[in-house]
Amino acid sequence: MNIAIIGSGHIGGTLGKIWAAQGHLVTFGSRDPQSERMRTLLESIGPNAAAASVKEAAAFGNIVVLAVPGTEIERVLEEAGDLKRKIVVNATILFDGRSADAEVRRIANGARVVRAFHTSMWEALANPLFGVANATLFMSGEDEEAKQIVLRLGEEAGFDMVDVGGPEAMAEIEKALFSFWTALSPQFGRDYAIRVLRREESQPS
Repeated sequence: MNIAIIGSGHIGGTLGKIWAAQGHLVTFGSRDPQSERMRTLLESIGPNAAAASVKEAAAFGNIVVLAVPGTEIERVLEEAGDLKRKIVVNATILFDGRSADAEVRRIANGARVVRAFHTSMWEALANPLFGVANATLFMSGEDEEAKQIVLRLGEEAGFDMVDVGGPEAMAEIEKALFSFWTALSPQFGRDYAIRVLRREESQPS
C-alpha cells in the first residue's frame, strides 16, 4: 500500500518506520524534504521510505496520514491539494478549544476521514506491548470501508484497535482521555497506555 505521511516528528516518523518495515511504501510530505533531519529519518527506515513535498506525497498515497501540530492543519491540507475519495487519517491534536476532527473534515472536503493514532503517547506508538498486553487505540469515522483499512494498519503496527463509531463518540473519548492523562501523567510519565478489556461474545449453541 502507498502511504503518505504529512509530518515526520515522533508520531509520523514512528508510524512510517513501522509500516515501511511491514512492506508498505511510505512517502513523507515535508516543507523541506532534503533536510538533514529528513535524510537521517529515511536512513533509519530503509528503502521503503522516501520524502517529497506535501503535494507530491499526497498524490502518491492511497492513504494520507496527517501527523502535524494542530496549528498546521489548514496549511498542509491546502498544500496537499485535491484529496477527494482518498483515505485521510487524522492524527492531529488541537489545544485551542476547536475540534481537530471537525477542522479536517471541513477542509478536506470529499476525503474519507478517519480519526486515529492520536489517543496514546507517541512512546506507546513506538512500542505498544506492555507485558503480555498490547495498547488500545481508539478510532472513528463515517466511512466503514476506510475504517476497516485503517484498523488493519493499526493492527499491523501492533495495536488493539477499537472503533468507537462516529465523530460524536470520539469527542467524548477525547474528553475522557484528557482527564485520564492529566491525572496519571504526573505518576507514570509518558510511557504508559490504555487497554480495553472485553469479554468475547458468546457463540450460539
